[in-house]
Amino acid sequence: MLELRNIDVSFRSEKQESIFRAKRIQVLHGISLEVPEGLCLGMLGESGSGKSTTGRVLCGLLKPDKGQVLLNGKDVYHTKEGRKALREYISIVFQDYTTSANPRFQVKDIIAEGLQMYRRRTGKRFDISPEVNSLLEQVGLDKSFLTRYPHELSGGQLQRVCIARAIGCHTPMIVLDEAISSLDAHTQVQIMDLLKELKVRYGLTYIFITHDLTAITYLCDRVLFLYQGQVVEECCVSEIAEVKNEYAQKLLSAIIDFEEGT
Repeated sequence: MLELRNIDVSFRSEKQESIFRAKRIQVLHGISLEVPEGLCLGMLGESGSGKSTTGRVLCGLLKPDKGQVLLNGKDVYHTKEGRKALREYISIVFQDYTTSANPRFQVKDIIAEGLQMYRRRTGKRFDISPEVNSLLEQVGLDKSFLTRYPHELSGGQLQRVCIARAIGCHTPMIVLDEAISSLDAHTQVQIMDLLKELKVRYGLTYIFITHDLTAITYLCDRVLFLYQGQVVEECCVSEIAEVKNEYAQKLLSAIIDFEEGT
């Protein structure tokens, strides 16, 4: 179980509060949430709502100003062992797959990165090449892709490679930070179907960060609504039409109106 308790995060502003002190802008205000094991938790909100910042805190990439990040009851940011445990628990798939994959690496090398991390972490000795082939097949690509470079792949193909790398880390949780938002609609559905299949196969837990309501309802079990750095509502996806918070209602209406008009 991964849990956030009363998380505050602020960033340094370009403006000075005084000669000796930089002004800080608070972007997360008392964020608390739990990530149930085996489910897909969606984070929904407009740009600037704090979704990606919350994701960075969850992944161990950003230490909060205040609050606790608990992994199985242990505070991960205040002990060396806690941060190590978090790295072993979570992998991440980013929105910008073009920069998250080394352009000088072939596909086989990109996928091998995750497996090498797993091997170093566990001390297990195994031949990486067959594992790379298996992961490539599991994400719907054949062996002809092994020696290709990122620029030789479509967006959907490269994101599949990044997902294979994340699976290769053998972590029980994967954070998907706007992982499908830059893909076309048809490819988005293909990637979400793939994620569903892998979730069942490996018993994974997902945190799915997005501004796309359709993707939330297609993939997620629960959803958090974020607004101005706060969680304003949480519900099961099956009950999403019954949200009580005014902002959540407006966000749903705006998205539905937009989709009906397109």
